[in-house]
Amino acid sequence: MQSGKSFITAAVVAIIMLGTAFAPAKAFAQDRKYHFSLGGGPTFPLGAVSDTFKMGWGPAFGADVDITDRVGVQVEYAYRYFELEDAHQIGLLSAHHTTHQIDFNFLGELTPKDAGVRAYVVAGPGMYYRTVAITQYEGSGLVCDPYLYICGSYPIESIVGDRSQWDFGFDVGGGVGFRFEGVEFYIESRYHYVWGKDITPGPNANAASYSTNASYWPLTFGFRF
Repeated sequence: MQSGKSFITAAVVAIIMLGTAFAPAKAFAQDRKYHFSLGGGPTFPLGAVSDTFKMGWGPAFGADVDITDRVGVQVEYAYRYFELEDAHQIGLLSAHHTTHQIDFNFLGELTPKDAGVRAYVVAGPGMYYRTVAITQYEGSGLVCDPYLYICGSYPIESIVGDRSQWDFGFDVGGGVGFRFEGVEFYIESRYHYVWGKDITPGPNANAASYSTNASYWPLTFGFRF
């Protein structure tokens, strides 16, 4: 995991340096007030979540409006999918974790409106629909379909337990955008923290409870129009 993070960090630094050197200063449509973004990338679970789930992936879609030259507002939706760490795939059980994120953010521009490289900060509250599904092997079955390019006996899995709920959270971070003719390529990183309900195992009211609070760090690469 550390080597993967080091590679991504080096790639981001290289792209920023190249964009700073070559990005045209006034090629982006500066008079545009409404913007749409499409991106995606890896998401690193932090803290206790990282002990259970691997690095996740998923897309992100956003829309923002310029209020002034330096301030804007944004709404963003993102989907993240995380697989269970190998160390937790004990016996016949496996699991995965997904999140649906809707954030409402304020954008603060750190560079002039006509700059070829745009630096900004972003922060705001959000709602996160988080689901964890546990699966279990139940046998094997014959699957033969030429359109799926498979024919044989394969394991059958079914969901034996899941838990999902809406939780409140927030995000804070920043990014840099490289403006070209009519489009902007951006790299963005945010810290997300989500408050969840406590879980008490079993019917015993005196049993210890476990927090479902969680934090995530997505690194997003995308285009803004």
